[in-house]
Amino acid sequence: MAFHRFRRNHKHTVKKETFNKPDFIGIGPPKTGTTWIYRNLQQHPQVCFPLDKEIRYFWEKRYLGNYNMVSRLLSKHWHFLGKKHFYRQQLKKHAADIIKGKLDKSQLRWDLRYFVGKRTNRWYSSLFHDAQVSGDISAKYCELPPSIIYNIKAAFPDLKIIITVRNPIERDWSRAKMNLCMRTNRSADEVPIREFLHHINDPLQKRSNDYARLIESWRNVFGTERVLVLFYDELQDQPLTYFNQLCKFLGIQKASEDHSEKLKEVVFRGVEGDMPIELKILLTKQHKNSIARLAKLLPKTVYPQLWLED
Repeated sequence: MAFHRFRRNHKHTVKKETFNKPDFIGIGPPKTGTTWIYRNLQQHPQVCFPLDKEIRYFWEKRYLGNYNMVSRLLSKHWHFLGKKHFYRQQLKKHAADIIKGKLDKSQLRWDLRYFVGKRTNRWYSSLFHDAQVSGDISAKYCELPPSIIYNIKAAFPDLKIIITVRNPIERDWSRAKMNLCMRTNRSADEVPIREFLHHINDPLQKRSNDYARLIESWRNVFGTERVLVLFYDELQDQPLTYFNQLCKFLGIQKASEDHSEKLKEVVFRGVEGDMPIELKILLTKQHKNSIARLAKLLPKTVYPQLWLED
C-alpha cells in the first residue's frame, strides 16, 4: 500500500517541460497594426523573427488539429495553402543558391525543420533565435480560448504578450474593404452595402472586436505586467512614442528621434473609400457597449472614450 501511495504522489511531482523561446507573441486582431510592428521590429538589431511572418502554431493546433506533413501538403485549407506557397518560395531560393554556390545551410536546416517537423511545443520553440529577442506575431491568436491560454502559460511561462487594438468601427471597415475590394479587384463604391454587412456581421469578426474580453483573457493568465496593450491611434499620431513603448516592454534599445521619419512610412496601404453613413450609424450602435467596457477596463487610456465621442 505504501509503495502504491508513493508512486501516486511521485506522479504528481513530475514537472511539465517549459521553454524560454519565443520571448513574445503579438496577437492582433487583424488590421490593428501588427504588420507595422513586424516590419519595424524586424529592422531592430536586437530582434530576430522567423522568416515566415505568421506561424499560427497555437491557433493551428487548437482549430485544425495535429496534421502530419502529408496531410498538410494535401490540405486545401487557406492556412496550409499559404504555408505551401512559403515552402515553394524557399525551395526555389535554395535551388538558385545551390546553382550559385551560395547555399545558406543554416537557413536550409531551419526550413527543413519548419516544413517536416512534428508540431510540438519543442518544435515551435526551436524556430526562434536563441541569442536575440524573438517573437511570433499571429493575428489569429486573438481567437484562442482561455483553456489554450493557460496551456501556453504552462509551457512558456516567461512569454510577453502584445495586444494591438483599433477603433472597432474603423477596423471593421478596413478589413471589409481588404476582403471585399482588394481581393476581388473592386472599388468600395462597387461593393453592395449588403456584402459589407454580411462580412461585418460574421460572428468571428464580432468576437475579435471585443477587446475588453481579449485583454482580460490574457491578463488573467499572464498578469497585467506581461501584457502590453497598444492603440492604433497612437501609431498614427506618434509612431516614435508607440514604437518605444514596444521597445521598453521587450527590453531592447529605444529608437532615437532620427528614426522618426522611417517609422512614419506606410507599411500596408489599404483600399480608398469612405464608409457609407448608414453603415457607420449601424456600427456605432453595434460597438457602443464593447467600447464602453474597454474604457472602463483601461480608465487611464483616452482613446476608447474618444471613440465613444466620435
